[in-house]
Amino acid sequence: MPVTFKFDFDKAFAAIVYLASKSDSVPEFDKLKAGKLLFFSDKYHLVRYARPILGGSYRAIKFGPVPQDALDYIHAVIDPARASWVDAGKLKKLSDALVVDHGHQYPRLSAKEPINFSEYLSKSDLEALDHVIEKYGKKSATELSALTHAMPAYLNAWETRGDQNKVDMKYEDFFEADPDAIEGALDEMLEDDELRRAFPGTEF
Repeated sequence: MPVTFKFDFDKAFAAIVYLASKSDSVPEFDKLKAGKLLFFSDKYHLVRYARPILGGSYRAIKFGPVPQDALDYIHAVIDPARASWVDAGKLKKLSDALVVDHGHQYPRLSAKEPINFSEYLSKSDLEALDHVIEKYGKKSATELSALTHAMPAYLNAWETRGDQNKVDMKYEDFFEADPDAIEGALDEMLEDDELRRAFPGTEF
């Protein structure tokens, strides 16, 4: 069975607000750019530390990979009509931390005020986010989408979609041809997944 990671809303909340708070380094922060930067951050952390930051389901769609669970909340923040899809309390927490600017073709997000990021994010989480901000933060959503289209993790999934417009991606594929991957991280991820299945409710 493919490796799975439980979606961590608190980490997703902090990661989204962290990116949204970096307006100088991450301009034009809309939902497409958010999805791509979260993907890059999760991927970078996974191949180095054997776990993603926020986890959940990743899906390949026409515009590249998306963190489906996190994106559901971002959609609902931008368009309240989608609020029924997500947990109301969690949505309020994220909505209260963000400003949505609808004065653009694609609404942009910014942080209302800084939060205590270390309450939610580990040092390695922040390291991954800062790495991605430095490397990709000033690229446009279109540029980021093009970059992800060339990645094996996306291509391996997209090529199996058949007549579907989206398909689940495999965390195992995140390691393929990734120069940031640390030796042993893939084996550690696989071992931890086996332990989680053997001992449900326990995190490794």
